[in-house]
Amino acid sequence: MKKLALAALIAACGMVGAEDASANAIVNVNNEFGVAVTGTLTNYQEHITPGPSDIESGWQPGVNLKEDMMGHVFGLANVYFGLRYNFSSGGIAYHGAYQDGTLVDATDNATYNRFVLRFGKGFLLTDRAMITPYIAGGFQFWNRNLRGPGGYTENYGAGLAGGGLRFQYAWTHRLVMGLNADGFAVMDGYMNANSVGVGTANFGNSGEEKLSLTADYRFAGPWHWYIGTSFTHFNYTGGPLIDAVEPSSSTNQLALVLGLAGSFA
Repeated sequence: MKKLALAALIAACGMVGAEDASANAIVNVNNEFGVAVTGTLTNYQEHITPGPSDIESGWQPGVNLKEDMMGHVFGLANVYFGLRYNFSSGGIAYHGAYQDGTLVDATDNATYNRFVLRFGKGFLLTDRAMITPYIAGGFQFWNRNLRGPGGYTENYGAGLAGGGLRFQYAWTHRLVMGLNADGFAVMDGYMNANSVGVGTANFGNSGEEKLSLTADYRFAGPWHWYIGTSFTHFNYTGGPLIDAVEPSSSTNQLALVLGLAGSFA
């Protein structure tokens, strides 16, 4: 009986340790710096009636940087701060009214930058699950560079303000799954054309939504592999130029991420 009781006690202690380890796994993931390679499928569509409308689509390589911190601040547990920077660049296929109203197929050597800061607080739902609401803000920038005869460049930019919700679940003490939903107002948007006599179009406010799924695995010491995918949708309202109008548009981006992170918890 004594041996049976001792074995039960050891097993119970092991279960408690496993539960604590699972809870700690989430906190570890929320205290790490990571660098990832990315592949982003971009689809851009202008809305012109009657057409033709510019359409751009293609894959671009890129890099993603992230930093998360979670801890006690002024007596509050699990206060969260996060930073995200996404960069992608490469040639994507262009089809539209490229020159003198003539439909032309070309290549846009496009570059995208997106920077977002988050601030919120995590709440443990169970010993294995956490939900973290947060506010967020940042900016995004797109350089459109059409090559060839009659080619031109344009810069698109906008500020972002909104928030999101992060749900994390520790499958084991090493593997943490995450689901993230963001919603932003797209503000102070503009398009600046580097062509004589075109000018700058100032956009009205619009919206942006992003949904992400990630898996983070601690393979040795503080080191983690992480993979993920995300889908982002946003609109630009368009606006008047000097002798023309920049049309409204919508953009969809599907991203794949593979990265290495180090935890400092």
